[in-house]
Amino acid sequence: MNNGSGTKDHRRTYSPLNDIGGALTPYLYVAPTVLVILIFLIYPMASVFWYSLTRWSGLGLKEFIGFGNYATMLADPIFWTSFKTNITYVLFFSLLPTVVGLLLASVVGRSRIPGERYFRAILLTPQVIASVAMGVIFRWIFSPGFGVLDGFFNIVGLEGWQKPWLGDSTLAPIAVGTIGTWLWLGFVVIVFVAGIQKIDPALYDAGNLDGASGWQELVFITLPQLRAELVVVLVVTLIRAFGSGVFGIVAAVTDGRYNTMPLALYAYRVAFVHNRMGYGSAVTVFLIVLILLLSGLTFRFGQRGRR
Repeated sequence: MNNGSGTKDHRRTYSPLNDIGGALTPYLYVAPTVLVILIFLIYPMASVFWYSLTRWSGLGLKEFIGFGNYATMLADPIFWTSFKTNITYVLFFSLLPTVVGLLLASVVGRSRIPGERYFRAILLTPQVIASVAMGVIFRWIFSPGFGVLDGFFNIVGLEGWQKPWLGDSTLAPIAVGTIGTWLWLGFVVIVFVAGIQKIDPALYDAGNLDGASGWQELVFITLPQLRAELVVVLVVTLIRAFGSGVFGIVAAVTDGRYNTMPLALYAYRVAFVHNRMGYGSAVTVFLIVLILLLSGLTFRFGQRGRR
C-alpha cells in the first residue's frame, strides 16, 4: 500500500483479536503449571475429603456418612496417642534443628571456612539419602547388643549405658527423633549460613561500637535479618515432621511400635491395612489442615516482621 509518496505503509490493520490474544498470553504461560497443580494437588485433596465423608473399604460402593469418620477420629485413643507422638517429632524434626542450626550458623556464618563447598556437601548428604534407607542404617546403629551405639559403649567401658533404644516406649520416640535432628540439622545450617552472609557487616560493626555481646548480636541483629530464612526452615521441617519425612523413618526403624506411630503412618495403616479408606482419609484431612494452619501462621509471622 502506497501512502502517496512512493513508500509503503507497513502499519498493521487493527483487529479486536489482537487485544484478546494479548490479554490471554499471560494465562497461556501459567496454564501448564495450573494444570499440573489441579491434577496432582487439588484433585487428590478434593478426593481425599470426599472419601473422608464415606464408609469405604477401598473397593466396592461408598456409603455417605457425613462427618461420622471425624467423630470416630476424635474418640479414637490411638489417634490421640499418634498425635502426641507427632508433637514430639515436631520438637526433634523442626524446633531442635532450627535452634541448634541457628547457633552453629551464627558461629561459622560470618567467616569463610577452608573447603566450604565440601563442608556444605557433607551437611546436605542426609538430604539425598532415602528416608527408608536412612531408617535401616539407624536401626542397625541402635540395635541392642551388636549395634554400633551399644558396641561403642562396650568399648569405652560404659556397659551400663546400653539400652533397648528401639524397644522401649520411652526411648524409642527419642531415638527416632534423634534421627530427624541429624537429618535436618545440615539443611538448617546451610540455609542460615547463606542468610547470614547476606547481612550487611556494617550492622555488626555498629553493634561492636555499642558494646553488644555475641548473644545480643544474635538476638537483635542476626535473628531479625534471618526472618525469611527462618520461615523457610520452619515450614519445610514442619511439613516433614508431620508427613513423609517421619513416615519413612518410623516405618523402617520401628514399624510404628513402642509409641512411635506418627499420624501419617497411622492414616496409612488404617486405610490400606485395615481397609478403612474413609477413616484413613479423615485422618489425612486432619493432617493436611494442621499443616496448612501451621504453615499459614509461620508465613504470617514472617510478614509481620517485614512491616
